[in-house]
Amino acid sequence: MYTIDVFNSRAVEYDSWYSKHPSVAKAEGDAVKLLNLGGIGVDVGAGSGFFTRLTGAIALEPSMQMIKLAKDRTWAVVSGVGELMPLRDSSMDYVTIIVTLCFAMNPENMLRESVRILKNGGRLITCIVPLNSPFGKRYSELGSMGHPYYSMARFFTVKQVVGILSGLGLKVTSYVATLGKGVGDYYEEPRMVNGNEAEGYGFVCINAVKP
Repeated sequence: MYTIDVFNSRAVEYDSWYSKHPSVAKAEGDAVKLLNLGGIGVDVGAGSGFFTRLTGAIALEPSMQMIKLAKDRTWAVVSGVGELMPLRDSSMDYVTIIVTLCFAMNPENMLRESVRILKNGGRLITCIVPLNSPFGKRYSELGSMGHPYYSMARFFTVKQVVGILSGLGLKVTSYVATLGKGVGDYYEEPRMVNGNEAEGYGFVCINAVKP
């Protein structure tokens, strides 16, 4: 089964995760808000629009059932995949990829496309659950047991993502992280960390700039 099929069949169930885990959801949302994004941007793989509504971005999403949910949370929704975006070159001030890279059919192409649509000086925000963090290990374990979402995911380390971004000509300038106390349902104030520290957190946003 393709990832899009999973999200089409389980869109409402997936979206309910945020209401069932409000403390974790708030911590992740506050991490995104701490980035202070401005201008015109796009949220790639926006899902139901939970994070999109925090930035005011355009939602780009391939799942029609997710699009139905996202329409109530943001001003514009575009149907499409991150590996081949229906957007113009150098048209965006920022691009966000929030817990989406792990579900991409071709993660590097998704990042390459993001660079293409960014203006010079634009920001690419890639938020991940690091592979070797307690959360990453737990989700990977659930995936190996057949979890409907995590079995489709391929988690990355922060170092791996930074390597791809650097290879695409971007400059990584900062990291915002939260959920550093291990697996659990809790709130933790997001903070700026360095790349090595970031590996141990459950939610990390990597801020990179296109020259």
